[in-house]
Amino acid sequence: MERTRETISETAVARTSLRFKYDGTSLAALGESFSAERLRTYLKLASGSHSDAMSMYARNVALASAFYGPLQTLEVALRNAVNNILTDSHGESWFGDSTLLKRNELNRARRAIQSVGKQLTAGRVLAELNFGFWVALFAKGYEAQLWRTNLHRLFEPQPIRHELHGQLDRLRTLRNRVAHHEPILQRDLQTDYDKIKWILQMLSPTTAVWTEHHSRVPEILGVNHLQVVRF
Repeated sequence: MERTRETISETAVARTSLRFKYDGTSLAALGESFSAERLRTYLKLASGSHSDAMSMYARNVALASAFYGPLQTLEVALRNAVNNILTDSHGESWFGDSTLLKRNELNRARRAIQSVGKQLTAGRVLAELNFGFWVALFAKGYEAQLWRTNLHRLFEPQPIRHELHGQLDRLRTLRNRVAHHEPILQRDLQTDYDKIKWILQMLSPTTAVWTEHHSRVPEILGVNHLQVVRF
């Protein structure tokens, strides 16, 4: 049994150390799996080369996989920080205060919880709220009732609110593209990564260091799009 595991491991290493063989048969199969529409962007970037397009597709998957961790950390850390400070100021049901939030953005979350027969609790509602909800709390419309009163205290040093909101919104777009399996190759991904680290550093230096320690983003960004990538 031990020898079998060793052989399987050696085979896996051998497979990942070689560039995948693209020929008419394999390209046709991959095209059917991923669809012509989905591959159109990659073909354009690859100047019509189907094999290069598939290499770019693999790189995009690897990049999306690498960014998932830092983006998840940013979203969760920001959500918890905002919830904690607003709970201290307005109670654990702050998100239901119509005098605090200008728009009722919670109906979708409530319906999702009730549709599976679960009781509405603060924790469940918060978990259902998407990243866009949290980013919106830093927009200009909430400057008076949220930023100046509470949210500015989450960051050290304190950023300019509109710059912070702009970068959070930029990262929201990246997060959505990653979540929906869309191309991210054309983005300035190094800047995206730097902004994730910038916000985390102001929010929680320890979390920023932890994220960078475990991140594969620098490694994947350093790989040429035609080199072997693993995801």
